[in-house]
Amino acid sequence: MIRLIGQRAIEGPNRTAGGWGTDTWALLGLLAEHRSSLLTKAIACDKLWPEAEAQHDRFAGLLKATRAKMCDALGMPGTYGRVVIQFKGGTGYRINPDLYVCDVWQLRDLLAAAAVATGPEKIAALTAAVDLYAGSYLPDVPHAWARQTADVLNRGIVQALAELARLEEQPEREVGYLERATELDGAAEHLYQRRMEVYARLGRPQAVHYCYDELREHLRARGRKPSSKTQQIYCEIVDSG
Repeated sequence: MIRLIGQRAIEGPNRTAGGWGTDTWALLGLLAEHRSSLLTKAIACDKLWPEAEAQHDRFAGLLKATRAKMCDALGMPGTYGRVVIQFKGGTGYRINPDLYVCDVWQLRDLLAAAAVATGPEKIAALTAAVDLYAGSYLPDVPHAWARQTADVLNRGIVQALAELARLEEQPEREVGYLERATELDGAAEHLYQRRMEVYARLGRPQAVHYCYDELREHLRARGRKPSSKTQQIYCEIVDSG
């Protein structure tokens, strides 16, 4: 298992390896993003070192080191490097899907399954996805492509949590999903609105005040204020109490 969400590690039989340099994880991230295609050397160099020139020799060294580390993590001889990261058709590279699975692949598969499922199957897929999400994708990898992908995955999990909240019949569990969703997206006003409404149903007026103040702080940091709709919901809840 190659873990790139919330942590960076390769898990194999009886061992877990990690603690490698940023370039190694960035390369593994690029390979993970090319799950159904091949990563060419040119694309890899452009993504890994966009400001530099003639980085092909640097890529060769990074590829060799990454292959060796992957073999070591799984207790395989270093001579298996071309097996763990394959070079296909004289065109490009890919992670050997017969040897490895990647958490980001699993997460995307679960979200895709949830999108077309209904009933208990939908809830199960959404739950598995949010449970798998242990934090930001490719943490500490500064490249723009990695941060953009991390943002997309984060939004997908926020939507999954919001959907679980919508499907949940128990208010305490519903608000738990909404709380986690707003932890991941501090500016999602519609989720704060729902949180306040659920707190009101649960008879928790202090939680309503805290929720509204939390939203104001998040928006203030972005130079914004709660919308008139959010203010109206808050005032109606407070007045009804």
